[in-house]
Amino acid sequence: MKSLFSKLFLTLTAVLLTACLFGGENDSHQGFLSEDALRKTASTVVAQNYPNADDVLLDDIIKVAYQADGTSLTWDDTAVKILTDKGREKYRTLYLGFNAAYSREEFVFVHILRPDGTRLDIDIAAHQQLATDVSQMGSNIYDPNNKDLQVTLPELEIGDVVRYLTREEVFKPRVPNTFSDYQVLEGPSPILHYSYEVDSPEALPLRQVLVKDRISDNIQTSEEHRDGRIIRRWEVSDVPQFFPEPEMPSWYTCVQRLLVSTIDSWEDVSRWYWKLSEPHLVASEAMQAKVTELLQGKSDFHERLHAIFTFVSQNIRYMGITVETEAPGYEPHDAKDTFDRRHGVCRDKAALLTALLRQAGFQAYPVLINAGPRIDQEVPKPFFNHAITAVVMPDGSFQLMDSTNETTRDLFPAYLGNCSYLVAMPEGETLHVSPSEPYDRHLAVITTNGHLSADGSLLGECCLQMRGINDNAYRGMLLRRSPAQRRDFFENAVKRLLPGGMLTDITFQPAELADTSIPLTITFGFSAPDILTDDGKTALLTVPCFSEQFGYVLFTMGEANLRKRRFPFETTT
Repeated sequence: MKSLFSKLFLTLTAVLLTACLFGGENDSHQGFLSEDALRKTASTVVAQNYPNADDVLLDDIIKVAYQADGTSLTWDDTAVKILTDKGREKYRTLYLGFNAAYSREEFVFVHILRPDGTRLDIDIAAHQQLATDVSQMGSNIYDPNNKDLQVTLPELEIGDVVRYLTREEVFKPRVPNTFSDYQVLEGPSPILHYSYEVDSPEALPLRQVLVKDRISDNIQTSEEHRDGRIIRRWEVSDVPQFFPEPEMPSWYTCVQRLLVSTIDSWEDVSRWYWKLSEPHLVASEAMQAKVTELLQGKSDFHERLHAIFTFVSQNIRYMGITVETEAPGYEPHDAKDTFDRRHGVCRDKAALLTALLRQAGFQAYPVLINAGPRIDQEVPKPFFNHAITAVVMPDGSFQLMDSTNETTRDLFPAYLGNCSYLVAMPEGETLHVSPSEPYDRHLAVITTNGHLSADGSLLGECCLQMRGINDNAYRGMLLRRSPAQRRDFFENAVKRLLPGGMLTDITFQPAELADTSIPLTITFGFSAPDILTDDGKTALLTVPCFSEQFGYVLFTMGEANLRKRRFPFETTT
């Protein structure tokens, strides 16, 4: 994109690629939309006709051409009319996000079309900023290739039309010699017209095409063959906006969408990731010695499994910098390096756990998993966001293991249940869905006892037995706090239920909270003066209910208030 390379290099690349793919650089750089037609359409789009919209997508034409090696060039010409202050704030900054190890992107032009017929051409060089994505730092991860490009539009006003043309060049596909893409045909704003065109070589045609969660039958498609290439187009018109629901998955995963791919099967993706990971699974002598130490005196299958898992989970810190060259973001570091440095990101910890388990005689493999909504299994593609480990059990099933969390008791966390995963194996493996566990393995069992004195004072004790996800969540929270902060947390809960209440004592089991071999139990005493409401004849007692204060369920159920839903209710966030 913009400027990770010299202006001369970009210019020459644009000339050669665009001429090859679209038949002329000038045509593409001017965009595909007619300004006169946009103004005519915009004049009919008024806020009264779209009372729930802050902006309206007037038109969006996307043209992508890819080659047999998977490299591609995409042009996107977009026009949006601003209807409200909220819409103006939304479009005052235009964003592009990309990974510089695989692609480059740029804003070719940005125009503001005024209602009075004038046009403001934005000086992109003066209004744009390219920076490394800083949000990743919150997870102790730094990938210098994750870029954010933004252009600010300080003079944008209600009633204006924002038109912008972007260009993306993918010079390194995630999986060599393949192409995959994902387009949403519905959005949080009304869509008047949207067109997506794919220009592919006959030597590498699209093998999988699917429209999911279709809301209408007005999707127009066309296909033509020309000069050894196949041009396919999908168009939609007059698509109403969707309305977000509490705790729904990321909206782009569950609205009307188009998926395309040249990949034949999930087994192909599985084999690709195995070939990518396998060279990094070689065990060093130090790793071999650690396995011997961990398994000393242990003969039970599950005990041996837990011993190695716990070592990686608790002794390898989750942090790292992405420096790989073959497949950044997917390729792990050498397991021996992660072992020596005692830190790594998810794919590094997964590779190390795999290598140690294989050294111990287990059939272990790296796994790609999508932490979030299930992947559309009909169309194979390499888009996953997390890496874990799988062991083949005696019955042939997979035991999934996520060693990312440093305070977990569980091999596999409940919040990754019902997620799509792919085991990387030399012979290939299909896409699976991770198991969901019964609720009773993840309860917060709360027992409260108290004594009410004649003067109306209360003295009591509460015991919290945390299981599964509750153990994981509360143990992690407690380990991040000082002893004083832990006490304050529980005392504040007492005060919310009992005005004037106090925490009299508190104990934690295990005393060493990082000892995940012992389930988490929290016991605290409390007192409160004069809790009775008395009119001289009758006394009203408000019984403290600590289930209103503790339990992972409280983080999700507050949003479960819709009688009818279009989208799934997601409890993992």
